[in-house]
Amino acid sequence: MNTNYPKSIIEYYCSNPSSFEERVNSTKKKINLVLMAVSLLLIIFPSIIPIGNWIVRIVAIIGLLYFGLAAFLFDRSWYNKVSGGKIKEIAIKKFAFPERGSTWGSEDDQRIIAMFEREDWVGLANERAADDRPMQLYIHEDAIGKTFYLQLMCYLPGVYIIQGVTDVKVINEPQYSEVYKIIKSIKST
Repeated sequence: MNTNYPKSIIEYYCSNPSSFEERVNSTKKKINLVLMAVSLLLIIFPSIIPIGNWIVRIVAIIGLLYFGLAAFLFDRSWYNKVSGGKIKEIAIKKFAFPERGSTWGSEDDQRIIAMFEREDWVGLANERAADDRPMQLYIHEDAIGKTFYLQLMCYLPGVYIIQGVTDVKVINEPQYSEVYKIIKSIKST
């Protein structure tokens, strides 16, 4: 397997800082920090809400963890610097073949990679899908810039690390409009 491919689409964004930037949604972060503070207050003073103290504390602890993680980890998004558009993950399709535990480089692997390389989006859309499979198609979209970013990734046999097995394909206008319906028809598994 070629190891020169980006390990993920995110790595591709990181390696092209002139085209992409990661931004923090400061409004969401502030809201999550306020809700985190409210949760902490309820842990310390559960009698503010006249329900059982332990119920209030348990819910507040869950809230503190959730809002804390959201404030510090999940309020980041990638943006295309040229278009200003937010890049969103729209699907992860897990192909039914190859099956989990199969040897890397099998006929099924090569067939899916070949479809991706020749941009057979109809074939990839129609390929059977199943949950918990090694070969996966990641699809991101910048709707404002009318751009798709696609990459095939695979869990390596014996190792539960996902690795990019192709380059990231970037589909811009006018091809974006031509394949829009087909790529949007690919659903997450």
